[in-house]
Amino acid sequence: MVRSISILRSSVLAVLASAVLTACGGPLQYAPKGTPKAPEADAHITADVDSSASMTHLTISAEHLAPPGRLQDGGTTYVVWTRKNDGGAWQRIGALEYNDSDRKGSLKAASVPLVAFDLVVSIEKQAAPESPSGDIVIQQRVQD
Repeated sequence: MVRSISILRSSVLAVLASAVLTACGGPLQYAPKGTPKAPEADAHITADVDSSASMTHLTISAEHLAPPGRLQDGGTTYVVWTRKNDGGAWQRIGALEYNDSDRKGSLKAASVPLVAFDLVVSIEKQAAPESPSGDIVIQQRVQD
């Protein structure tokens, strides 16, 4: 009888531990490819969702990005945008730090006051435009 209780207790503990680990899956990871505007681009997006605060912390790195001026006349920078859904307004999150020589861009430690949203990276002529241009190079739906 004692042995069967011990086995039952071990089984229950194993199930509980498994449930806890499943609930704590860690940050969301995405690896979108570039759009037809920048087909060589590869991105890595880490989205650490904090549901209790309705906040997502983002890190984005992209490589194989041509200089913005080669993909859009007058383009100078890559800007990251988010919106809650198709009908929502775009919010500028920041500009990628872009390195011409290695063709890489990154955005570190950005925060978005949403837990599910559309994300795009666009080519812009300035770092702080009011809305994204139509020249989208990376796009991803972020959602748990």
